Amino acid sequence: MAPVPAAQPTRFAIQKARGKGWKTLEVGEDLDHARARFNLMVRVNPRAYFRLIQLDHNAGADGDGMEFNWKLIELHDPNQGGTAWPGRTPAAARPAPRAAAARTATKGPQRREKVPLPLRFYAAVVLAGVLIGGVLYLRYGLPGP
Repeated sequence: MAPVPAAQPTRFAIQKARGKGWKTLEVGEDLDHARARFNLMVRVNPRAYFRLIQLDHNAGADGDGMEFNWKLIELHDPNQGGTAWPGRTPAAARPAPRAAAARTATKGPQRREKVPLPLRFYAAVVLAGVLIGGVLYLRYGLPGP
């Protein structure tokens, strides 16, 4: 009799869009923890695409490795204004008020910060180099008796 494989728990994965594919960042077994981590990642990098998916083990697969069926739980699309769930339409992103946009566009001349140059340090380094070079030349560079 063949051994019966143990049932795999449902897992939840957080993925980030990379190029034309998705990179898995974390895999866990607790939905609340995965959702909290998903929200943290969205807050840290709100301009990236993230998705939270549910992974169900595919016991009927013929492959040697583990195969999973997946279902989308949450999707963060920065172009749609935030997080979307399957079957729901995300809220439209609110444009910036015109007054705020006008203030940032016409700030006026930028004030340049003055940074003092370490001229004494540079002079000390050059002087030390000249002195060491002179001593080495006098010791090894002159033809000796």
